Amino acid sequence: MSKLEIQGNEYMYDESEIIDFAEGLIGLPEMRRAVLIPLPEYAPFCWLTSVDDELKRFIVVNPAEIYADYKPSLPSEMRGADLKTLAIVKISSDWRKTTINLRAPIFINADTKRGTQCILTDSRYQLAETLPQN
Repeated sequence: MSKLEIQGNEYMYDESEIIDFAEGLIGLPEMRRAVLIPLPEYAPFCWLTSVDDELKRFIVVNPAEIYADYKPSLPSEMRGADLKTLAIVKISSDWRKTTINLRAPIFINADTKRGTQCILTDSRYQLAETLPQN
């Protein structure tokens, strides 16, 4: 087991949980190895954290849990795989201004632990979609 420290909290993870991003993430090509850290008190949100630099991390969520009709087109290399889809959440100090990036989803193959982030060029989805106000 290995550990990460995020905002003063320690999180444990197993090496088998590391997700390999061969090309890194958009804007962070050096972020090639990461883990998902569940946040039970804020479910369904979790951290996507670099295992090489704990300061490189994002709050992510499966967008289908918030937007039932979210169905992005998949990259050809990911079709037919057991995929987890995530979207990066931009937290605002005014929670009503928190947004989710539906235009650049992250796809993770659950079997191979390989991930990629894609920009949906021909899409109705937004880079900064406001979270529903329930």
